[in-house]
Amino acid sequence: MATLVLAPAAALAAPGDSSPWQPDHAFVQLGKQSDTRALTIGLNWDWSWSRPLGSGLLTGYHDIALGRLRADVPEGRENFTQFGYTPVLRWWGSGERRGFFAEAGIGANVFSPRFRTVDKQPGSNLTFGDHLGVGWRSAGGMDVSLRYQHFSNAGLASPNPAIDFVQLRLSLPLQ
Repeated sequence: MATLVLAPAAALAAPGDSSPWQPDHAFVQLGKQSDTRALTIGLNWDWSWSRPLGSGLLTGYHDIALGRLRADVPEGRENFTQFGYTPVLRWWGSGERRGFFAEAGIGANVFSPRFRTVDKQPGSNLTFGDHLGVGWRSAGGMDVSLRYQHFSNAGLASPNPAIDFVQLRLSLPLQ
């Protein structure tokens, strides 16, 4: 399934192309909260920036995501689309861009129509999504990670219920 979802993103990568517009990884992500399931696909652009931090290495990437959520609502079930951008900081325990990592990010997301569930109805389509995650990158560049993501509108609109997901992500290199 991951191959089918990620194949269109692979077409963006041309061998030897070092354009800043060329993504480094494509991902597929499954998410769950009590009354909602989510499938998200997206692209990542690694930062060229890095800094030593403790015994590891601090790096980052840009994350563009397109998600489809299916939630229980008072009338039954409803589908929602989510588009988001998140800058992410990643710490590599090995001091190299492989092996164990921990990451954190915060970005902006738009839901259409306005996301809701049986007991949660945020006051706006715009939300901020922050996440914490841990994972592993293989020598070949494949990432597997487990993430906790929290969505809210940061009090910009009322009401502002928390929407929290546990997510499993598979990310494949495009180069």
